[in-house]
Amino acid sequence: MRLKNKSTWTVLKYLVYFTQFGLNMIIPPVVMTALAWWLKNKFGWGNGVIIIGILLGIAVAGCNLWKFMQYTEKKAKESEREHRP
Repeated sequence: MRLKNKSTWTVLKYLVYFTQFGLNMIIPPVVMTALAWWLKNKFGWGNGVIIIGILLGIAVAGCNLWKFMQYTEKKAKESEREHRP
């Protein structure tokens, strides 16, 4: 499959960005909640560990969002510099 059109590459690039954003926001809370659930069942800890797991997952997702926004801003500035006359 050969993509000759530059706009096709742009669409694919933004599709990858959108997918990465979604994964960065969904996976950390799910994994941390599952880990907290496992810890609760394995060691008999209370429900507080699940709340901590959820909060840690949200915090990690927030950090991922911050890093992703910095990366996209950097790429946008680089792209802007390339297209200046």
